Amino acid sequence: MSAESHVRPSTTAAVLPEDSRIPRAQPDSSATAEYDRYFHILRTPPDLCAWTRSCLDLQAAVLADLTHSPGLDDGQRTDILTGLLYVSSATLTSWLRATPGPVPVPEHHEPPFAGTRPGPGQSGEEQRDALRRWKLGHQLFHVLLATMNTVLDDTLAAAQDTRWPSLVQGMERLRVLYDAATATMAYASDFPPALYQDEIRPSMQPPFVGPGFSGVFNREHRAMTIRMHRLRRAVKDLPPEAGPADAIRHAALSLQAAQSRNHSSHVKICERCVPSGTSLLRHHLAQSSPREEPLCDS
Repeated sequence: MSAESHVRPSTTAAVLPEDSRIPRAQPDSSATAEYDRYFHILRTPPDLCAWTRSCLDLQAAVLADLTHSPGLDDGQRTDILTGLLYVSSATLTSWLRATPGPVPVPEHHEPPFAGTRPGPGQSGEEQRDALRRWKLGHQLFHVLLATMNTVLDDTLAAAQDTRWPSLVQGMERLRVLYDAATATMAYASDFPPALYQDEIRPSMQPPFVGPGFSGVFNREHRAMTIRMHRLRRAVKDLPPEAGPADAIRHAALSLQAAQSRNHSSHVKICERCVPSGTSLLRHHLAQSSPREEPLCDS
C-alpha cells in the first residue's frame, strides 16, 4: 500500500481573514454586539452593494422623518443633508475605484430600522416616534463615522505622501462630516426629555439589554478617534515649509472648531436628557464596583 493511501482527506478548513493578518482581540465584543443589536446595525463582510443599498434605505427613512423633527433649525437640517451628500459622494467614489467586472447581485436585507411612521391618532405615537428617531439617528451617525474613517485613511495617506491639496481637501471634508454628525445627534434626540427618561433610557436597561449599556461600544467612533489622533499628530509634525502652510493651518483649525462644536453639543444633549449626569455605564460601575474609577463614556 502506498504512503498516499494512509493520508486521510482533510475535513477541516483554515479560516483566514481577508486582510491576511491574525485578527486582533475584541475585548468588548459581546457588549459591542449588544449595542449593534439595539440600534439595528448589521455587521457583514465588506460588500459595496450591501453598503450602498443600506445607505439609500437609511437616507429615505431619515428624509421622511426630518420634516417631523421640530427641534432642528435650518442650519442643522442643512448639515444633515450635506452629510448625506458627502456619504453618497464617497460611496460613488468607491464604485469608481472598484475593479471593472460584473456587478454582483446583493442579497436582500430588510432596512435595519426603517418602517413607516405611526399614523396620527395611533396609540403611543409620540413614544414610537421618539424611539424610532433615536435609532435612525444613531444609524445615520454610524454611517457618517464610517465615511469619516474612509476620508481619514485618504487624508492620512495624503499627509504621508506630501499631497498637500488632498490633505487640505480631506480636512475640509472631515469638518463638514463632523458638523453633520453633530446635527445628526441633535436630530436623534429631538424629543421631550421626559420621553428619554420614560421610554428611551429604560429600553437600554435590563431586561432589554445587559447592564452598563453605553456609547463606548460604538466601534466606528473608536476607530475614528484613533485615526483623528494620528491626523493631528501628522499635521503637527509637518515641517514649517511643508506645502501651502496657511491653507493647511486654516483647514486644521476649522476641523478643530468642528470637534469643539461636537463636544459642546453632546454635553448639552446629555444635560437636557440626563440632568443628573450619571450615564448607564457609570451607574452600573458605581453599583458593581464602588471603588473603581468610572470610565469616560461621553
